[in-house]
This record gives sequence, structure tokens and C-alpha cells, in this order.
Amino acid sequence: MLSVEHVDLSYNGVRVVESVSFRVGPGEIVALIGGNGNGKSTILKGVSGILHPVSGKVTFEGRDITRLEAHRIVGLGISHVPEGRRLFPFLSVYKNLLLGAYLVADKKEVEERMEYVYSIFPILKERAAQKAKTLSGGEQQMVAIGRGLMSKPKLLMLDEPSWGIAPILVDRIFEVIGEIRKNGVTVLLVEQDVEAALDICDRAYVVQTGRIVLEGPGKELLDSEVVRKAFLGL
Repeated sequence: MLSVEHVDLSYNGVRVVESVSFRVGPGEIVALIGGNGNGKSTILKGVSGILHPVSGKVTFEGRDITRLEAHRIVGLGISHVPEGRRLFPFLSVYKNLLLGAYLVADKKEVEERMEYVYSIFPILKERAAQKAKTLSGGEQQMVAIGRGLMSKPKLLMLDEPSWGIAPILVDRIFEVIGEIRKNGVTVLLVEQDVEAALDICDRAYVVQTGRIVLEGPGKELLDSEVVRKAFLGL
């Protein structure tokens, strides 16, 4: 579904991601893991069109999207839920979700998608009229994921979904990721909770200093001595 080939990414001329290659197959959950500041979020930006690669190639369902504008990439079926949620704090939960469907003209389709999001996160229906800034961190993350789902993506990219969330809700967020995959959505996950990410993913890539240094099935990497020492403190 998604192929990233020898991609370099820079900020203001400074190279932060170098010759990164990976793939995501239909129906998979694929994780990018590694410490903070190693380029994982930058890689997602390079896929979603927020950043354009300096070199290399990104293809989605066989189409070259390397230089495509971000809104056109959304239209093709890629949705990016950014780190830190990036909600509109003074808009209601309903309006924040509605913004995720800005490319959808059919009102009935929009309402069907809204009901789908509410079926995954029932609390959001109760909070629909509340301003986003009044929600807990976990509830805000639910809105961010829900907004990403409103575009009916084929590929959902989640950047640190467990960030700033009470531990009791982290498990629920990872349960939801599994449910989303069961509903036919492919997931590309960036996550610092390495154990949780490797437990849920089919395959993972370890990113260090802007390069992929290790890859393999999630369960295999979870048992890897290198990963256990570097990220799990074991």
C-alpha cells in the first residue's frame, strides 16, 4: 500500500532523516519506534505532504505522491493524526470532528462517519457540544483520532497516540487501534511506548538518528536483546 524508498528529509537545510526505506501492506499495523528526536515524526510528515523529501520516493497504492500537496494526499486516503493532537481548542468536539471531513460534500456521508466515530468513542457523543480545551488529555486524543477517521482513510498515521494520556486510557487507545484495523483501515504508528507498539503491530522499524537500524515482526523485536536493552531497560 505504502512504499517509502531512500527518502531524505530536511528542516531549513539540515538533514534529519537519511535514506529511509520501509513499506506498509494493506491491513497491517506497522510501527516506527525509537527515542525522541530521532526523526520518526518527520518521516510521517514526509508521507503526508507536510514536508517534501529532498530525495527519494514515496508511493501510495502505486501512485507517486512524493511532491503532492498535503490536501491531495488526504483525498487519496491517507490521514495523519499529529503528535500533540493539534485540536482547535475553542471549537466544540463536534466541529473538531467535522473538520476532518472537509473534503466530503455529502452531508449524509458525513453524519454516517460521525456515528462511526461515536461508536468507537461513545464519550465523544456525550461531549459533542463541549469545547475541545475542556476535555481531558485522553478525551482530546480520542477527538484527534476521530477527526483522522472522518476522512474515511485507507491508511491512518498516528503520531504518539499515548502522549500525555493517563495510563488507564492508554490501553483503551491501543484497543481502538486494533479495532480500526479490524474495520479495514491500515495503520502506521509512531510510538515511544515501545512495548505497547511492538505488542500490537505486525512489523516494526527501529529509527535512530534519522536512519532505520533494525526491522522485523513486532513480537520478534519485542524479544530482541538489542531492543530490550535500548528501549525497555531490561
